Amino acid sequence: MAPRSAPQPRTAPGPNPISRRITPATRWAAIACGWVVLAYALALTLEILGRKLFSTSFKGIDELGGFVLAIGAAIGASYAMANRSHTRVDVFLVRFPKMVQRWLNALAMVTFAFFACFAAWRALAVLQETIELKSSAPNLELPLWLPQLGWVLGLVLLALISLAYALHAGWLLATRRPEINAWYGPVSAQEELDAELDALNRRGAGTPAAVEPAVGNTALHPHG
Repeated sequence: MAPRSAPQPRTAPGPNPISRRITPATRWAAIACGWVVLAYALALTLEILGRKLFSTSFKGIDELGGFVLAIGAAIGASYAMANRSHTRVDVFLVRFPKMVQRWLNALAMVTFAFFACFAAWRALAVLQETIELKSSAPNLELPLWLPQLGWVLGLVLLALISLAYALHAGWLLATRRPEINAWYGPVSAQEELDAELDALNRRGAGTPAAVEPAVGNTALHPHG
């Protein structure tokens, strides 16, 4: 009688199809936001030097910093959502059975989508009120709806991404697909390590990094 071969580990599913379509847009938005932050940092440096050396300052530089912070936070949240970078406490989640984890992961996507859609709705209401009142920034003396527009667009992007993830997670749960835990569960330490090693190898080879290298290349244990 031939000896039984050892069970082969199951490979994880490929990258999330929703993330494949969303990540490029959030990446370009994050890059554009990064350039804006860099420009503000240079302006702030010049303002500090001018105040120290020439006893002069730029009008409204602190007000501009508030606008940059609000826009950066909204777009950064969208980028983090697309790349599964939001912090999730999984101390107890990993101890539950896989079926329970599927329900909890789907619930997490739905509740986050509810919060993001509520935030985008209220941001649109603020923008509409600003336009109706013709409000302007007190120091910069520019229409307030201009910086608010970038903030609103970031929150709307976050709402669209989270809503797409919630609908996809709900469909995976309804059809009992096992990919829901791999695509919408917290990123494990092994996945983070694999992603860093893969990115390091790709940088050494001169090739661009994949969208979700950790999820697509990680092997799951037989009990996972």
